[in-house]
Amino acid sequence: MGACGAGCGITRERDREKEAALEAIQRAYPGGIWSSARRGPDLALHPDAIRDLGESLESLLPVRAIPRLAGGEGCDWLYLLAGLHRPSLVELCDRTGLPADEPLHAAETYVRIGFSPLGPFVTLQEVVVRAEGDELVEEPALGIQDRRLQAIVKGLQGALRKARLVVLDMAFLVEPGTPTGAPSPGREEQPEFWARYDDLPTRWSFLFEGTPPLTPRATLLPAPA
Repeated sequence: MGACGAGCGITRERDREKEAALEAIQRAYPGGIWSSARRGPDLALHPDAIRDLGESLESLLPVRAIPRLAGGEGCDWLYLLAGLHRPSLVELCDRTGLPADEPLHAAETYVRIGFSPLGPFVTLQEVVVRAEGDELVEEPALGIQDRRLQAIVKGLQGALRKARLVVLDMAFLVEPGTPTGAPSPGREEQPEFWARYDDLPTRWSFLFEGTPPLTPRATLLPAPA
């Protein structure tokens, strides 16, 4: 059987999904101008639905699901630990105290699902979390880089589509440009984004969160109980 070309059904469906994402950007950000005060309603998946999805994925895949909700600006995340041990490093971020004798992993790999506030759009991103001294450091990648995650990602993509969620790949999201396909406005036309991030927005910035996708994060570990 030959490879699927530009005219096959899968390709056409992917194109329709991308077009729907661009239309959602255009509705929320007229003219392709990024603002923390976007227009229109918040169409993000309800937190209870994210938790339910996590429980469903745990029954299907060798992962543990940890919701991390934005609680304000940004997007919600569901972190999927590539493993089944407890506790995970990400879970420690939400604790007020850590038992002194509780063992820690030096590093863990996650596939995190980002949920767009603009509609039923999600993306997958690999994140390595390391315990460094008294901090937890998150190092995200562009999409999924670790080949050992392929089986998890394959099952995950099917489960997300069954849940009627549109999976957008990172290559599409990091492209600059407006929803109309015109070149992205320059720094003078994107004053708020430039002032915050010293850069121009991409589709990721509009659909998920302003913080660039490769931004590392550091969180203090809780003090021992």
